[in-house]
Amino acid sequence: MLSFGVMGACFLAPWESVKTVLSGLLGVSATAATVVGVVRHRPAVRWPWYCMAIGWLLFAAGDVIYWVQSSLLGRDAFPSIADAFYLSSYPLLAVALLGLVRARRPGKDRPGLLDALVLSTGASMLSWVFLMEPYVRDSDLDVLARAVSLAYPAADLLLLAVLLRLTTGRGDQPPAYRLFVAATASMLVGDVVYGFMELTIGYNAGDPIDAAWMLMYAFAGAAALHPTMTDMSRLSPPVAEGPIGMRRLIALAVASLMAPAALIIEWLRGTEINIPVIVSGCVVLFLLVIARLHGLVVLLTDALRSTEVQATTDQLTGLANRRRFHTCWQQSLTDEVGPTALLYIDLDGFKPVNDKLGHDAGDAVLQAVADRLRGVVRAGDVVARLGGDEFAIILPWTDDRTAGAIAERIVQELALPFELTERTVYIGASVGVITATQGDNPNAQLRRADTAMYAAKNAGRGRVHQG
Repeated sequence: MLSFGVMGACFLAPWESVKTVLSGLLGVSATAATVVGVVRHRPAVRWPWYCMAIGWLLFAAGDVIYWVQSSLLGRDAFPSIADAFYLSSYPLLAVALLGLVRARRPGKDRPGLLDALVLSTGASMLSWVFLMEPYVRDSDLDVLARAVSLAYPAADLLLLAVLLRLTTGRGDQPPAYRLFVAATASMLVGDVVYGFMELTIGYNAGDPIDAAWMLMYAFAGAAALHPTMTDMSRLSPPVAEGPIGMRRLIALAVASLMAPAALIIEWLRGTEINIPVIVSGCVVLFLLVIARLHGLVVLLTDALRSTEVQATTDQLTGLANRRRFHTCWQQSLTDEVGPTALLYIDLDGFKPVNDKLGHDAGDAVLQAVADRLRGVVRAGDVVARLGGDEFAIILPWTDDRTAGAIAERIVQELALPFELTERTVYIGASVGVITATQGDNPNAQLRRADTAMYAAKNAGRGRVHQG
């Protein structure tokens, strides 16, 4: 509230000297509040806040020097020592913002970085058309005046890019964060409006636009003093990249259109079109958008692959489930391949394990069975759990003799003891073996394998029967 009172006094006070002092006090108060906030709340990462405090102090020094020159001495020199103080504050504030970005998310955040680059590049195109190009074409400016005039919008773009990097990244957004973003945004709004005024109607100290910079000081001090300022530099947990929100999508779409918009604006104004700048902007935006789209395509591909794996994988054993088994079996009899063998496996003595030791023990046995089956088959074979204690294995390019040998080895492997936490468990397996060729009916061949498996069970269990 005190800051708002000082702001009102700056506009209402009839004495220029008082306005100058009050303006300087606002800047110094933001610096002091930042230092006090760091000492009081002790954030995990402090150096960005101290860097910020120096930046506000330099900007305040520029204010005081400018007010003294323009209001008290009646001099409107440009460039002046005030510009040196103003311009030196921007790199410090940008470094401070980068420090907060790194503290909040030290790892890679490629989507946030690309979004910030797209938005800041779009803003650069507008800044070029409305703020920078007029100074480039102004023949009345000497080299130093032109350089300083261009340095202000360039510094604003630097600060905007880093601010966008902060806001497009992930992490907590406590009240102190919102106040700090409001402070930086007020600064940028004030600079942009000031630039327009200088190119059109002119600017005088005490104009209403000064309220933007005064709000900058007020918000900056409030952000540093707020207890949640420690959350701004808190490490945010790693979060998987998610879908783009509608607001961000609209912002990115608008930013990507800034290069052609700049071209249209220059054409409508009848000014000479700066082809290299427009083309460069188009190329940069195009490459950034392509890189962002590539990230989204990779994200979508991974999501689809994960969904497909979940839909076709048995959750307990990690083997192919019944759905995937039927798809592979039908495809194996459709493709132009040699004979395909099918092993239909039913565990012997598994039900007592579930009944006596519980489902946890039964699950452990099923997982161990799956591991042993994987160890027997070849790389191109398909091992599936059909449900309960039934398994199936598809063996492409396999004749009767080889299929029978693999089935015998499976019976031997599953007859070995299973060491559980509670006790040692013994089970067995009955295996039905068939061989099918291209063009055979998948369902009919599956029934043959099932019949062969039951024949093995009826013959005494723990054996192989070839149908």
